[in-house]
Amino acid sequence: MPVPIRNLTKYDEFLQVREVQQQVWGFIGGEGLYPPMLNTAAQYGGTVIGAFDGDKMIGFIFGFLGRHTDGQIKLCSQTMGVLAEYRNQGVAAQLKWAQRERMLADGVDLITWTYDPLDAPNARLNLHTLGGVARTYQRNIYGERFSALGTGLPSDRFTAEWWIRSDRVNRTAAGQPLEPIGLGSPIANVCTGSSGDRQIESIDLDLDAPAVRIEIPNDLQSIKKANLSLAMDWRLKTRDLFEAYVARGYEAVDFARAGGIWGPTRASHNWYILMRQQA
Repeated sequence: MPVPIRNLTKYDEFLQVREVQQQVWGFIGGEGLYPPMLNTAAQYGGTVIGAFDGDKMIGFIFGFLGRHTDGQIKLCSQTMGVLAEYRNQGVAAQLKWAQRERMLADGVDLITWTYDPLDAPNARLNLHTLGGVARTYQRNIYGERFSALGTGLPSDRFTAEWWIRSDRVNRTAAGQPLEPIGLGSPIANVCTGSSGDRQIESIDLDLDAPAVRIEIPNDLQSIKKANLSLAMDWRLKTRDLFEAYVARGYEAVDFARAGGIWGPTRASHNWYILMRQQA
């Protein structure tokens, strides 16, 4: 659903950002973004943007300027959150597109952020809806107690790269769906079971096709609540897969699903599409 999106400039709005973040992440110990930092970022080149339902802030996105590995200026999109009752309605995508508009106006070409590689809705948003790519995988960068959502698993992260002036992103911005690629490619992890008890039976680190698929769960949080050891198995085996293929020159360029809907009650198969880049 389209919702009002606007730049945040007032201190009481930055306090609301902190409150929304605490609800989304389940912070209970005073954790969260520091409102004076948000105030400074909003004034000096960063982005602090809110989504609203009437006067109620229902989501936000925050980023600050930094440097990419090659030295160029980029926006580090540090944190985005949408209240649970407003998810799966396109609010997150609207916040990202608004962030892109601000950076295009400022002459910035690249926005990056990290996300959990096993979060299927986020993977689809980042790679398919927005047209980003992921080629950097990091282990446990926030520890194993990062918020209620993350507690119990190593906080492995992909870095999404969003080249906001690229033809690929321009097409998605114009509402043109990405052409399906790699849907017939070999799958690097053989999985069995359905929904909450789906598990990886075997992995193959040595596929040599131009594109490969890696399956991830439909709903990691539901699996974690029901069977933490199974969630950990997904984390460790997919870590081996992503690290192996990234090291061999593959990058995640799309995310596909077959059947069902997001959530714990309907099964769907979710695959990263990784393609080998030419040297």
